[in-house]
Amino acid sequence: MPHSYEERFGFLVSDIARLQAIQFDRRGRQRLVLSRAQCRVALYLSTLGPMSQAKLAETLDVTPMTVARMLDRMQEAGWVQRVPAPNDRRAFMVQATDKVEDALGPALALGDEITALAMQGLSDTERKTLLRLLSVVRGNLASGQAGD
Repeated sequence: MPHSYEERFGFLVSDIARLQAIQFDRRGRQRLVLSRAQCRVALYLSTLGPMSQAKLAETLDVTPMTVARMLDRMQEAGWVQRVPAPNDRRAFMVQATDKVEDALGPALALGDEITALAMQGLSDTERKTLLRLLSVVRGNLASGQAGD
């Protein structure tokens, strides 16, 4: 008997993320100066502030080596800089440069465009409810309450 994945939460969330990424990549290639992965780095650093490469890798859910290579390219282009960590002479913190703020505007606008596409047919109330419910789900998973 075939399994229906259409009503499974994990499948839907993963598939939505995959399709959103495809749309962002397709539309962003011609319009953005940063790749989708670089946009994620820039947004996290801009929003959360400077952090270690290890923390950034954890936040992005990628390997530290992947982050190191990406940061090398971004630093070379002037998007980020590595600065000495205040409490550890051997460590560095990564921070966004002012140049990032100019690039984030178009990236966020593209994200809003894709969100509007994704939410076509939903009323304003339904959109707000969806976002509120997803925030609760994220909070449950982040705090470890889900499944305890």
